[in-house]
Amino acid sequence: MVIKRIYNNNVAMVDDAGAERIAVGRGIAFGRKRGDELDPASVDKVFTLDDPDQLTRLERLIKGIPAEYLLIAEEIVEMLRRESKAPIDDNVLIALTDHISMALERERTGVACDNPLLFEIKRFYKDEFALALKAREIIRAHLGIEVSEGEVGFIALHIVNATMKQRTDHLMLSIKMINGILDTVSETFGLTYDEGSVQYERFLRHLQFFSQRVLDKSIAQSEDTFLFHLGKDQYPDALECTERIGAHIEQEYGCVVSDAEKGYLVYHIANLVHAPHADASGESSVAAGDQQKGA
Repeated sequence: MVIKRIYNNNVAMVDDAGAERIAVGRGIAFGRKRGDELDPASVDKVFTLDDPDQLTRLERLIKGIPAEYLLIAEEIVEMLRRESKAPIDDNVLIALTDHISMALERERTGVACDNPLLFEIKRFYKDEFALALKAREIIRAHLGIEVSEGEVGFIALHIVNATMKQRTDHLMLSIKMINGILDTVSETFGLTYDEGSVQYERFLRHLQFFSQRVLDKSIAQSEDTFLFHLGKDQYPDALECTERIGAHIEQEYGCVVSDAEKGYLVYHIANLVHAPHADASGESSVAAGDQQKGA
């Protein structure tokens, strides 16, 4: 390893067999200069980012923060890779490092973290919030500081971004859209959600990806309109509710919901409404009959 740039005593950019990497270790750059050889045994961690823009972001970030924050963020990312059900985007390392730095600064200065989306994050992204709680424990174990629940909520959003690869602004809109859809379905059918039920969990997971596709203007996983036409014949109430949802989304977000996407919504709404008739497997009649149609 050859030193290319020194950021502080503990962090340097190195040339490692022709690849630019960020090396972190206690005192690895102390008394050294550009062009010096760096003993790999003295390095605690080496970070590689294939995206030059992300590497530049990381460079800017580590100039002003303790190297330990980067190592803590890396430990959190490793935990996420072990325990998350979805692949983790490498870019979350930078987002987490930045957030840890800001969160700890807020804690030190006594600035309250106001997270207006905390209730929705805990409700809609339970798995990600649980992982964020584990991230809080990692931070506490290293620094003896327990960040607030509001900060945990923001860490959970970074995890959602890392697993769903959704833009932060779209994620905020997704939460708003999901809330609106749940309210519309609840009001239309007089439902009180059983948030521990199989049907609710499936519906919520569908809405997470549905809202992402709609906001990104991506096509549905299948453009088959079978379920949409099935709704006309067998589930007119679910279809009517879906049409209202589609009209609201177009008016509020300027996004058109395709008939294929509406079909999947009909499927999940009908499954939810018919939940009391579910069999022992947790499948309602509509789910069991139409499972092969890919809702």
